[in-house]
Amino acid sequence: MKNLPLSLALAAFSGALTLKSPADFSPGMRRAYVLAPGAALGIIAATALRRGVKKGRKLAAAGKVDLVTPAVAGSNDDDAGSTAPVPSYVRADVGAARVPAWTLTSLAATVGVAVSGFLALSLVLDKRIETWLVRRGVARPRLVMAVVTAASSLVLDQVADSKDSGGARQ
Repeated sequence: MKNLPLSLALAAFSGALTLKSPADFSPGMRRAYVLAPGAALGIIAATALRRGVKKGRKLAAAGKVDLVTPAVAGSNDDDAGSTAPVPSYVRADVGAARVPAWTLTSLAATVGVAVSGFLALSLVLDKRIETWLVRRGVARPRLVMAVVTAASSLVLDQVADSKDSGGARQ
């Protein structure tokens, strides 16, 4: 854990959020819990895609990148992401590589739907875990879930840090 106070704070926050059962939320709150993050991330994805496409077109128009000519399969060019000027004989018509707006919109919508679907699934799983613990005789299932969540957060943080440091040794 590179930043122990931050790791502990995030683990405590995750555990505290787990103490409140989503089954106690109002139907409107559950709907907002599922739909708002999906809509927000869909909008963020759409904005990022539009900006990326616009930046790519500007670089291609300036002759700094080639968005049309496919890379040669099996080549080990280290400068694949280079912004060096591309010779005019290599560049094709820049407008030919345009991505339709509906494609970008559907990709952003897919991101939003996937996030909302994951959150809806998390509500179902939360209820099933709580029910499973109650059937096993656990007196305070939300407390057990909170402790497991906090411990999992710390373990995942440790695993991520060990992978980061393992990659630095190579």
